[in-house]
Amino acid sequence: MNQYFSSLARRGFRPNSPSGVLFGIACVAAAALIRWLLGMTFGNTLQFVPFFPAVILTALFAGAGPAMLALTLSVLTAWFLFVTPYGFGALSPVQMANVALYLVSGAFVIWLAQLFRSTVQQLQAEQAQREMILSEVEHRARNMGAMGAAIVQFSLKDDKETAALINSRMKTLQATNDLITKSPQLQADIETILRQELSPYDLSRCALNGSPLRLPSNAARAVALVAHELITNAVKYGALSRDSGKLALSWSMNGGFLEIEWREDGGPKVPAPTRSGFGTKLIDTTVAGLDGSIEREFRESGFYCRVKLRP
Repeated sequence: MNQYFSSLARRGFRPNSPSGVLFGIACVAAAALIRWLLGMTFGNTLQFVPFFPAVILTALFAGAGPAMLALTLSVLTAWFLFVTPYGFGALSPVQMANVALYLVSGAFVIWLAQLFRSTVQQLQAEQAQREMILSEVEHRARNMGAMGAAIVQFSLKDDKETAALINSRMKTLQATNDLITKSPQLQADIETILRQELSPYDLSRCALNGSPLRLPSNAARAVALVAHELITNAVKYGALSRDSGKLALSWSMNGGFLEIEWREDGGPKVPAPTRSGFGTKLIDTTVAGLDGSIEREFRESGFYCRVKLRP
């Protein structure tokens, strides 16, 4: 039942369908009941005012045909029951003017509602087309990702560790792209990105702190890639390599920049590297691509870094 009303709110009835006609008749009947109840309080006034919502609702949900029927029925109902009670009596000039004004106003409302319905239907068609294109792009991207992984695996069949590292990075980008394409705004929430990257490990050892923040696609991919490299290092050499190790992650916006703090604790002491590996260069290049910077500290308690980039 809820799905039915949700669908009705989005699309309405099929134009000029029997169900739309019945909906219009029901709206007029409900308006007549409301007018009768109002008459008990206000007397024989407001003959046509309660019928306006009936015409508007019918026009919006059922289309112009049922709305014109509702407009006609509302005039006849009001005339028979309230203007000249229980009969189609002669109308005074004032009453005729009220009927004419109501008909003109109702026709104008129906015209506006029809324009609105056409606009909504056009937007819905465009949205459906966009979703179809995004779905096709996502499908093709998955196929290309699988093909790329196969090429890497075949090309580096004698170096499986490097092949696994490259493919893990490709999977990170693909997973982030999935988050982006599934969002109506084509953005991804930073906490969702980080939790997705940390999901293969014990999340109870990872503290995430920061307000909800949606990132545009470029920044989302950059954050995912940087987090992937840092997590890989933490699992191999840092806090996540020991059961006692813990990781604290926090983020905030400051002066138009996204700042991410990465703090490891309880793991082995990580000495400062004497050279930059590929992962370090990848992080630096990714962050620099968004006008950012990264500060690293190799503390006694564990590795610490602050990443700053412009979303």
